[in-house]
Amino acid sequence: MGKYFGTDGVRGKANEDLTLDMALRIGQYLGAYYGKNKHAKILIGKDTRLSGDMFELALAAGATSTGAQVYLLGVCPTPAVSYLVNKERFDCGIMVSASHNPYYDNGIKIFDHRGQKMDEDILLEIEEYMDGNSELDLATGEGVGEYFDWQDGLEIYMSWLKSIVPVDLNGMKIAVDLANGSATSTAVETLSSLGATVEAISNSPNGININLKCGSTHPEALMRMMKENDYDIGLAFDGDADRLIAVNSDGEQINGDYILYICGRHLKAQNHLNKNMVVTTVMANLGLYKALDSSKIDYVQTDVGDKYVFEEMQKNDYYLGGEQSGHIIFYEHAVTGDGLLT
Repeated sequence: MGKYFGTDGVRGKANEDLTLDMALRIGQYLGAYYGKNKHAKILIGKDTRLSGDMFELALAAGATSTGAQVYLLGVCPTPAVSYLVNKERFDCGIMVSASHNPYYDNGIKIFDHRGQKMDEDILLEIEEYMDGNSELDLATGEGVGEYFDWQDGLEIYMSWLKSIVPVDLNGMKIAVDLANGSATSTAVETLSSLGATVEAISNSPNGININLKCGSTHPEALMRMMKENDYDIGLAFDGDADRLIAVNSDGEQINGDYILYICGRHLKAQNHLNKNMVVTTVMANLGLYKALDSSKIDYVQTDVGDKYVFEEMQKNDYYLGGEQSGHIIFYEHAVTGDGLLT
């Protein structure tokens, strides 16, 4: 890890730890790095926190100042940026989000052209520029870039999700807790279009209520809702919608360990559990391993962090891995966790 970029990008209190100038310079460096022989093509998404607009526009201004063509996806899940960067041939993607943190925090996460986390070497070069230890030539004349609002990107993402999980949800009643965050842009529309009757809570973001006593880190309201009503399943997302915690019809929480077991058994039955392996972290519950053993499913442990889970999956071509927090990766289809896919 470098001076600013941790395992989940740059993160901190908006305008204190993470400043407008930092965002501007990150945008400038990426625009210049990928624009040496052409206009760089960069995708930017954000969650619903108040400072998201500010950082989104600072990144776009920085990138266009060095010649990039910037596409603004608007409020979206982090995995939408990851998918679209690869699918639509962007040079890189940027997500403005602090995930499950309070609204006054924000973060900048960068994806390479494959939709994966940016190489450490490039992040260190960005840090050098952020600290004023290197210089860039700004674009002039016809070389200056421009930005475009690109709402069509979300439609492409949702269509892809439905194509790889072609389930018929007619007759199902689903309750969702959208954490007043990124899932408000996709979850209800996607599940409803598959036939489900969907009722949402925490679905009115106002800039400061993201993750506030709601979502995957605080599913208590959804658990009460499930106990008091007749729903088949409850789904709680985190702020940027890359994690999911489920709640069953009795109001009991189904965390990431349970989800790994359920999905592992399902994929094994469908002959899609490559090498019969599930990747977990060392924080997984012992009960998960006993359950996997009883189902004759193999497992491997990594250090805590989705970064390490993904590295193990990528190295050995394993299809299922994740964390107790609900960050689940389906490597056959995606390179990052995705709550809606889960």
